[in-house]
Amino acid sequence: MSPGALVPASGPLAETVVVAGMPLADLPAGVHLRIGQAVLELLEGSGDPGIADVAESGRPRAARVVEGGLVRAGDPVAIEAVVVPLEDSLDLHPFAPAEIPEVVREYLARAREAGFAEVRLIHGRGRGVQRGAVRRVLAACEVVAAFADAPPERGGWGATIARLRP
Repeated sequence: MSPGALVPASGPLAETVVVAGMPLADLPAGVHLRIGQAVLELLEGSGDPGIADVAESGRPRAARVVEGGLVRAGDPVAIEAVVVPLEDSLDLHPFAPAEIPEVVREYLARAREAGFAEVRLIHGRGRGVQRGAVRRVLAACEVVAAFADAPPERGGWGATIARLRP
């Protein structure tokens, strides 16, 4: 993208936006990224023009303009909104560790409102940091009746099953 380029008000990108340090391949479609004064929404698949990380090879990630504005070289890139899909499982890998408690609380409330009796939270195996954060939220959440490791075929200790109160 040209230095000091103005991103149009909405619709497709006119040229590829190159960013640094944003794991674009790991972010789900629907995520909004604020770059300077503009907001872009990540779409499924690749697109040219699109948005690309300077460190990743391959085609740029498909994106569209949600809110136009001035974008300058070196402007910070921030995740502005993450769409949490309402399914019976939620993969927490795309979220920053600091976001996990809020995301899990919101997801549980929405899942209960939608009538889910049980949900699966996928936190990964790693060192157990995310697992611990998820379980602290579950233990303090009034909508949760019980929780435990998922059975091996549903993620084992890399996921937690939570039974929700009616």
